[in-house]
Amino acid sequence: MTPDIAAPTPGSHDRTTPSGSLEESAANLFEAMLAAREAEERGAGPRALHAFYRTLMSGTLLLPVPPDHGDEAREALAAAVNDDQQVEISVMLAREGDGAPVGVVFGSFGALAAWAPSGTGNLPLPSRIAIANLASSGMPAIMDPAGPVPYRFDPDELAALANGRLPGTDEALFGPTTRSSIRVRLPGSDTRSLEATLGASLRDTAVEVAYLVETDGVDGRPRLMLGLVGAQGASATVDVPDGTDVVWLEEPLLDQVRVVAEPFHRRGQAR
Repeated sequence: MTPDIAAPTPGSHDRTTPSGSLEESAANLFEAMLAAREAEERGAGPRALHAFYRTLMSGTLLLPVPPDHGDEAREALAAAVNDDQQVEISVMLAREGDGAPVGVVFGSFGALAAWAPSGTGNLPLPSRIAIANLASSGMPAIMDPAGPVPYRFDPDELAALANGRLPGTDEALFGPTTRSSIRVRLPGSDTRSLEATLGASLRDTAVEVAYLVETDGVDGRPRLMLGLVGAQGASATVDVPDGTDVVWLEEPLLDQVRVVAEPFHRRGQAR
């Protein structure tokens, strides 16, 4: 099935796009689900499963919608801007082996295409909204029922996730966050030599993209900031000049950096 909307900017809260890139979300979900399944087969603890839950709720999911509900669903998506708004969407149900109804959700267009009846529409949504809609039905749900890695959510599991908790515990899915602001700009001096050196040291690492920008330190003086982008668990060791901060970029800071700077390093591309 071919997606009928442009891939959104990761972390975007634009009214016309969900949060996160579906392609990035699908890859992260697949890896997290495989790790959780392998951990379960080994009899390991719940750490990998908890990582799967957190990956799931940080990503984007596809809800299948009946063809005649497309416009209604799109309008609902346009209203899904923040966590304070409750968005109710008509979604499709399937039946389990015993005939009981069950919700369905998908992590990728490939997984949806492997299951979807002809003419099924789809609605990419931030996972927090998709899971909240599934939880509100009080029924179980299956993610990717035709694979690649099916996962069945019990109603209590969905309810816990929708409430921001790790299922089976009283622990919050994500720790408390604090808000602060940071201003980024292009460096005030020529950094081409430094970028070449850093690019060479990052060439064989898991860093996908790297930026070099300037910020204000706590003393008001300018500081260089090396911003790195990579998959969960990625690591790199780099030598930087004194007074340079090294940061793994996530939204909203990543979007702010993209506005003012072009990356000096892209994995697999010579510069």
